[in-house]
Amino acid sequence: MDLKNATRLQKIRYYAAVRWTIYILLVFASAVLMNVGRSVKPIYFIPLCICICMIEGEYPAAVLGGVCGLLIDATCGRIFGYSSVIIIAICVTSVLLFKHLLFHNILNIIWLTAVFSSVYQLLDYFFMYAMWDYEGTGYVFRHISLPSILNTVIASVPIYLLVKPVQKRFYPKKSKIAEEAMKL
Repeated sequence: MDLKNATRLQKIRYYAAVRWTIYILLVFASAVLMNVGRSVKPIYFIPLCICICMIEGEYPAAVLGGVCGLLIDATCGRIFGYSSVIIIAICVTSVLLFKHLLFHNILNIIWLTAVFSSVYQLLDYFFMYAMWDYEGTGYVFRHISLPSILNTVIASVPIYLLVKPVQKRFYPKKSKIAEEAMKL
């Protein structure tokens, strides 16, 4: 596509297609990384969703959260749709927080990742282990849930460093309103 002669709307559509293609590739790379190896791994989807939702709207965030939640359920062997509900809530909350309250920086990504991964892991621990009073649930919490939270928070930094340049390069620039354009 020749972007020099394209209209603003064509450029916006092209950049959105490229941006979401890269996002989808990152989502599937996260799914693959969650299945590699046998050690305690981070939940890559939580910081990835937070980073993507930092600049996108509520509806794309909800769809992204649903897809990522279903992929978590598929990769971790959870009840189909369980993680989707939680990840959709995380994504929409992230969008609203960044839209109305927070600046777009790495510190906000890190602490939101810490809060949301803790909530996700605590809900997962409660509904999958503690509620059924399995033997050794303390071991699961100490040796699986807590390290997973820590690994997820650590993984938020490289994920932010992957997503931020994509947003910077392929997100449309704000157009000037008529009054600003006339003040040359």
